[in-house]
Amino acid sequence: MAGELDLIAAIYDAALDPSRWDEVVRRIVDATKSVSGGLYVQETSAAHLSATHNVDPFYEKTFVEFWHKHNPCAAVAAASAPGELRSSVYITQTDQFRASAYCNEFMRPQGWADSVGICLLRTPNSSGHLVVQRSPEAILAGPKERHLLETLAPHLKRAAEIHQLLARERAAKESLGAAIAAAGFAAFLLSKDCSVIFANAKAGEILRRGAGLRYENGRLAAATSSLVQRLHALARAAARPNQAERDTSGTLELPCGEGRPPLLAHAIPLAASRTISIFDIERPAAALFVIDPGANLRAQIERFSAKNGLTAAETAVLGELIGGKGLRAAAVRLKITESTAHTHAKHIFAKTGITRQTELVRRFFEASLPGSSGGT
Repeated sequence: MAGELDLIAAIYDAALDPSRWDEVVRRIVDATKSVSGGLYVQETSAAHLSATHNVDPFYEKTFVEFWHKHNPCAAVAAASAPGELRSSVYITQTDQFRASAYCNEFMRPQGWADSVGICLLRTPNSSGHLVVQRSPEAILAGPKERHLLETLAPHLKRAAEIHQLLARERAAKESLGAAIAAAGFAAFLLSKDCSVIFANAKAGEILRRGAGLRYENGRLAAATSSLVQRLHALARAAARPNQAERDTSGTLELPCGEGRPPLLAHAIPLAASRTISIFDIERPAAALFVIDPGANLRAQIERFSAKNGLTAAETAVLGELIGGKGLRAAAVRLKITESTAHTHAKHIFAKTGITRQTELVRRFFEASLPGSSGGT
């Protein structure tokens, strides 16, 4: 019993750390007195082995490249449901099978006479199985070995589901991080209590430097208590259900210490549908985009401008607005009249279909998220 519990724990450890599946397969092979075993995924026209024990690399390669297409036992795997244990004995013990090339050129040279498999997962285009191979002297698993496999089956099924979910989430986060990193600014996704759901590489750099933002008890914090309160208020407002389409955006200047310009942080609401598609979480989140004044966002601004048909003068005003400047300050920096700056802003709003500067800032940053209609 203790051995079973320990093996079940090892199965869930492998769901979190895929490098441990080889050891799990070895232990199942040994515990069931089998010859060898493997975890494999069968797709529409391909197969690959994820973990194996006591399988000759030559035969492993030939199975992936050739024999999986000519396996008479594949029908057994195709008919099994996730969590179900099945033997191929009613196929492997027939004269027809014993005369087949699969038996004589693939199974017999490895000392295999039958296989027992557990279906782990099934999708419209693929399935996953754990299979142990039996010797001619022990074709049928004994009651003790079969009981163990039946005990492990639901845990193996659940571990495969966990592994699949984690793999999807890791891939999604890596994709999101790469997309935002390419846009040239730091990004955090926050829950309503300012807990950090996600931070891209540039955001991690800011936290490590302790410049303007820090990580405190799992939540994002700023240099002063008043800034912390405002940051948390923005996160609560942006993450509130049904607020994603309202004007709950906000901007913060985050001091970085004497002699260093402050960071500019834009907090915007992120629709629940977006967070579900990325993280499988059923709550909306606030996104905090952080700009270092020393960073060059010219390429990102020009891409956004080109997509929205902005002129060079309008692009210059856009750059000032994204950098946190008001129209008056933008006019001074660009050496134009305030009236001209207002005219350019009016054209920008008309071309992007929005009416406020806060919404413009939000649209600019959301354009960097995967799946956005304005994405780069």
